[in-house]
Amino acid sequence: MSIARFLLTALLAGLLLVPADSPAQLTALRQRGYSLLPSPQRVELGDTDIALDGSWSIAAGPGCDFAAGWLREKAKEIHRLEFIGVSGGPKIELRIDPGAVKGIDDLGRSKQAYRLAIGSGRIEITGNSSQGLFYGAASLIQLARHAPDGRLIVPAAVITDWPELELRFIHWDTKHHQLRPEAVRRLVDWLALFKINFIGLEIEDKYEFPRHPVICAPGAYTKAEMQEFTRYALDRHIQIVPQVQAPAHFSYVLKHPQFAHLKSDGSNYQACMCDEEAIQLILDIYQDMIDATPGVEYFHASTDEIYYAGICDKCQKIRPYNDINRSQWWVDYVNRVHAWMAERGRKMLCWVEYPLLGQDIHQLPAGLIDAITVPDRAPEWIAEQNKGGIGQIAYTSIQGEELLFPNLFPVEYRGSYSSGRLEESRSIVSRIRARGGRPIGSFCAAWDDSGLHEETFMLGWAAFSAWAWNTREPTVEQATADFMDVYYGRSGSDVVSIYRLVEEGARFFEDGWEEVQSKERGVTYGNSRGKFPYHLTDYLLQPPALPSPESLAVKATFSERYADRIVRAGRMRVQIDRLIDLINRDIGSVERNRYSLEVLLSLAWLERHFINTLVELEAAEKSLAAAGEADKGGKPAEAVANLVEAGNTVSELLEERQWMWKEVVKVWEVSRYPKNRSVGGRDFLWVMDDVKDHFADRRQGLEYMIAPFQRMELEKWHKSLADCIGQYAAKHGVAVQGLEAPRLED
Repeated sequence: MSIARFLLTALLAGLLLVPADSPAQLTALRQRGYSLLPSPQRVELGDTDIALDGSWSIAAGPGCDFAAGWLREKAKEIHRLEFIGVSGGPKIELRIDPGAVKGIDDLGRSKQAYRLAIGSGRIEITGNSSQGLFYGAASLIQLARHAPDGRLIVPAAVITDWPELELRFIHWDTKHHQLRPEAVRRLVDWLALFKINFIGLEIEDKYEFPRHPVICAPGAYTKAEMQEFTRYALDRHIQIVPQVQAPAHFSYVLKHPQFAHLKSDGSNYQACMCDEEAIQLILDIYQDMIDATPGVEYFHASTDEIYYAGICDKCQKIRPYNDINRSQWWVDYVNRVHAWMAERGRKMLCWVEYPLLGQDIHQLPAGLIDAITVPDRAPEWIAEQNKGGIGQIAYTSIQGEELLFPNLFPVEYRGSYSSGRLEESRSIVSRIRARGGRPIGSFCAAWDDSGLHEETFMLGWAAFSAWAWNTREPTVEQATADFMDVYYGRSGSDVVSIYRLVEEGARFFEDGWEEVQSKERGVTYGNSRGKFPYHLTDYLLQPPALPSPESLAVKATFSERYADRIVRAGRMRVQIDRLIDLINRDIGSVERNRYSLEVLLSLAWLERHFINTLVELEAAEKSLAAAGEADKGGKPAEAVANLVEAGNTVSELLEERQWMWKEVVKVWEVSRYPKNRSVGGRDFLWVMDDVKDHFADRRQGLEYMIAPFQRMELEKWHKSLADCIGQYAAKHGVAVQGLEAPRLED
């Protein structure tokens, strides 16, 4: 039967046509209990369900073998279903027909179109190209779910689908971590299932850079590994696009003594933009990454935050340092790199932003792609880009500076209400269009500045890319629900609540620390407002005041200083305990991606330890106060008992931290190598950035997550208290009983 006759038969059988512009809080598929992200452009939905089982076979037409193999693999991995087939049994037919889906006005989007026709005994997946076919197979995998009677079912339907935006980037930022190879492949597979087709790989020092191997971190990816990742991704219709930070954010290079002479104005943040040796070094890095990613069409020369273009003495001999010349240095650099990339067959993306002035946009080359087009761009800026033939990619960030977990959902953040990054991202494409923009793609950034785990980004990556595929639907709430169903399966009881509670705990963790002038870092070079020295800050809590053997009287400094935080901690303790209960229940029942919940559980442990630190240090301070009262009343034995109680409270807190931290490290290093490890006798050169103060860079290893606890020096505090107890007890002839030293391992 031809596809035309199949569609006609399906429609006559009573399929419900859902108009492409139908506004709804729930899509028709969701109303029927099916999840598909992105939401398809057109659905003709029947009123029956089709059961999938091992009797189905797969028939692959010319050029369809990879999609057929991937469909078999994912059906087995995700649904535990093997398509074995029986004689005369039902079939899934895969074929490529360039005219299957018509009316799409450009080739890049048309190639991604597919038609998925599901009927009794026959499923046809037809792609305009191998990419469209692959996306049709991905939709079938997502749609399959278990009915109450245990059957694996899909809806009788005809789905005709294509993307609104051709390029759907997610941002894989490796500056403070390096994924294990198996984790890279797993990431690629899940991104492909959500029809994401570009990874912006911010590589920094995680590549061997054959032309300048001193740059690479110990154990960095080799050329062979990067080429294998690239091939693996291309097979799944994903391009891994190198995203190289230069000439700013360049401390990963300029920290090395061999390149110190290339610093701009002595800062390792930025290379001198008029030094030919510095430019050639950057071009060498670009070339190494081109060689590492064969078959990729694009290159992201990021030009991110070049705050100080032309500030060094060498450049100022050519042009005075001012706004106009900063912009011109930026333009000259971008034009040179764009021409260089064109010679090598790469289309160039960059951040078209400060210090560029709007009056200079006309100097930029046609074909350049602005990867950071946002809704608050001035219409005049966008009009100049349109006039000059500069492509635009709609940009959002699913993570900025938040600690532990991003602000995905509405939350109180830094003293004000945030609607959440998902809600803020939902309408970005339409808002850019309203200002005259013509976006050809989307870019969902997930910065590694605060060292969050990649599992915390998956929802944001999938949702924003889905809204680039279909800008009309789904709602934030449905996108979240669809993601949870696809990523974890339907057995988890309340994974959405888990995400929300982890986020709430993370915001309390971030807000709950006191910020004091840093003792770990000196004065910084400057920031986005220019060059000026200023002091950075450290997160910590000031421990309770210690008594002395001569006088046990202490002031309640901790309880007074952190009174509001302690009250909040009491409330949050109940929430986090509920969170841990939810994760422990779901971690054994989710159908897939259990590891993701293990990561969230590790965050819950860390959040609970912070809460316990506030609550238990208040309790310890109360015990110290009771000791002072007993001493004042002439009851030294009672005073010693209260001092011991305070010491034991802190001892248990330290033991809890050690246990918690071992578990966090164990979980995180399942997908990651140890941070900034030593390999083959070579140590990582840890030098912090002269401008940026990333939370994840405050420790060489993963310990940045517990750096605020370390700064409190509770081990030293406990030892000082133990010394005080011993001296006081000896002075008053009282035996010390029950004082526990924390059982801490190296």
